[in-house]
Formats: sequence, C-alpha cells, structure tokens
Amino acid sequence: MLQDVRTRITGLLYDGVMSPQDWYEGIDTMRDALGAGVFHFFTLGPADAGVIDSVDNQGTVGIHSEKLREYETHHIGHDLRMAVLMNMPLGHVMLDHEHIGARERSRNMVYADFLEPHGFRHTLGALVRDEGGARDFLGFLRPRDHTHYGASDNALMQQLMPDLMRAARLRSRMGQLAQNAALGSAALHSLPQGIALVDASCRIQYSNPAAERWLGNKLSPLGVRHGQLRCLDDAAQRRLHKLVAQNCGPGMRGPAGALQLIGSPARLVVTVLPLKASHVAALHQAPLALIVLVDPDASGGLSPELVTDMLGLSPAEARLALLLAAGKTIKDYAAMEACSWHTARTHLKNLMRKTGCHRQTDLVRLLQSVQLA
Repeated sequence: MLQDVRTRITGLLYDGVMSPQDWYEGIDTMRDALGAGVFHFFTLGPADAGVIDSVDNQGTVGIHSEKLREYETHHIGHDLRMAVLMNMPLGHVMLDHEHIGARERSRNMVYADFLEPHGFRHTLGALVRDEGGARDFLGFLRPRDHTHYGASDNALMQQLMPDLMRAARLRSRMGQLAQNAALGSAALHSLPQGIALVDASCRIQYSNPAAERWLGNKLSPLGVRHGQLRCLDDAAQRRLHKLVAQNCGPGMRGPAGALQLIGSPARLVVTVLPLKASHVAALHQAPLALIVLVDPDASGGLSPELVTDMLGLSPAEARLALLLAAGKTIKDYAAMEACSWHTARTHLKNLMRKTGCHRQTDLVRLLQSVQLA
C-alpha cells in the first residue's frame, strides 16, 4: 500500500513539472501520507527578492491567504525553522522538535502568533532546490494535538526526496523556458524584419507577422509552397536550400550567408543564420535555421540584443560586429571599449568563427544585408 502511495506521489510530481494542478496534488498527497494538515511550498529569490513563488493548501484549513502573504513578507525572517533550514544540506529533512526547544518555540513570534492560534505546532521541512540564487523550501505542519514527526516520517521523505528534488529542478527550468519563450515571441512579433525558423528542407516551423506579409504577397520573390520556402528563381532556390542545409544540417554550424532576390517590383534580402543551440526554440526541434527577410530600401535595423541571440555572440562581440558594419575599424573598437588591440583582435576571431565568415568584408556584408547599422 505504501509503495502505491509513493508511486502515485512521484508520478504526480513529474506530471507537475508542466501542470500546476498535478504539482499541487502531488504535494497534497505527500501531506496526507505524512498525516499533516498543511503544506507550504515556496521559492525564495536571490538577495532581498523575498518569496517569488508559493503553493499551499492554507485556505482549506481556515488560514486566510492574506495571513500567509503576511508571513511570507514580514515574518519569514524571524522564523526559527527557516534559520535551521538555511544551515542544513540540500535534501536533508528537518523535524523542528529536534532543533528547536519548547522554550524557544514559546518565545518565537511565528510559533506564538501564527502557528499556535491556527492550531498547528509540529513542522517537517526541507530545502529541495538551490540553484541560481533561488531556493525551494517545502514544509508540512501537524495540528498541535498530534504527535511530532518521527523516524517513519523521515524515512518516507528520504525515499521521496530524490524524485522531489529532480522534479523541482525541472519545474523551475520549464517555468523559465516558458517565460523566455513568451518574451521572445512577443519581441519577434513586433519586429519590422521578417523572421522565420525552418528545418533542413526549408519547411517553415515559425514565422512572425512581418514574414507572413512577405510570404503572402504575390509580388514577393519568395513565397511558400506546401509549407516550404520557395524562390521564384530556380538558381536562387538552389542557393537558399544550400545555405539552409549548411546551417541546420547534423553537426553543422554555418557558414551564415545572404542572397538578394529581385521580384517585380519588390526586392528582398534573405539572410540565413544558424539558430543558437541554447535558444528556446531549438530545445524542442533541432537543428533549425533562422531566416531574416529585409526590404533593402526600407529604413531600420535589428537591435544589438537580437544580433547577440541570433549569432550566439557575446555582448562584446555583438558590439564589435555593429561597429564594423557601420564602417568603423578594430582600432576604433579598442578605443571605444577601452581595451587592448590584442583583446579586440580576439573578439574579431571569435566573431568570424561563430558567423562562419572567412574575411572581415564577408562579415560586414552579412550584417549590412540585414541593415544592422
């Protein structure tokens, strides 16, 4: 029977990586197996950020949500249990009666003003994640008329802890990916440049509104046929297909390249870039190539931040690329950045390697083709 409960809990925790309801149910099932009345799972952010995420069942036992937020905002720093947990190794279980005496509890405002008035006394807690300055804590409270937690409760938690810690890490990373994807999608949607992600066969996986306008225009020299990019000119199509294959073939990273398509009357500069492996879009279907569509007669340019992300450059390398495209020299860059000529040359070498360019003029032509001025 206990094995069935553990199996159900771990299944819910892993389902909870993507589903808040399953995460809640997984921890609530742990609460029930421990004979607790309350659970509280929360994340402390870096430095003075305080509690940045919280999951609990306080409302089901008569504790008002405002009371809990008051604890998270004002009282958590005075909590003797947190002082103990902060000094315990990751994944170790704290039984509060083993660390905090009855006299200390009676004098502590959290026990006296928060726990006791609501009928709770005994706590089992643990630090289950500590990465990037953020820490996840989980606590279970028993009513004051129950016995304190013992060896069997500790043993159950130790059995669940590896899966709980792993699921907590995955949940945090998926949350960050979802946030990054949302921010990235919003930024791409607002760009004046057309942006498309394609696989090795030029099949479109994503296109922003600007790209859709180009591809849907009957006068455009580039369109879509059966879900794939298609140039009106056969020679241009072969060149485009080759560039895409070079940038998203197995184990290949470039070289990046551009071609100019001439229609009637529209002209279009098409730049093909390798999608950065760490980009959120590349985590689900890789490899992909990034296509940038620009009207060479239009004004405007891509932001340095987007250049950094597209090419996988460091901020210093991106700034160098923009200066070179604007007609500046390596010496100009070294003077503006207050760095040595040797450091500037190192940035240039890394920039050339990452973009797949062999000459500085190739790099400048590539960047200017997408109007990075």
